[in-house]
Amino acid sequence: MEENYDITDEAKLELHKAKCFFEFLGKEDEFLDNFLHQLRLILQMPYGFQIRYRDVRIVKFGQFDYTIHYIVNKEQIIILHILNQSQNY
Repeated sequence: MEENYDITDEAKLELHKAKCFFEFLGKEDEFLDNFLHQLRLILQMPYGFQIRYRDVRIVKFGQFDYTIHYIVNKEQIIILHILNQSQNY
């Protein structure tokens, strides 16, 4: 599969909030590197992760308590959410 993906506006906002938080802690570069690593894994093997709900697959960050929620739709990966797993909703 080629690198064909899209990030929803909501996921972009969630990523921006997380980036700002880790910038405050001085860990922005580590967080973004971890995010890009997980994104590369998704692009390399989009069907390699278990469907968790409504065709949504979830990938956990290795170093941070965040997950990427995505779907594969007609050979395009759509990033739906980038969520902090410690947050109350």
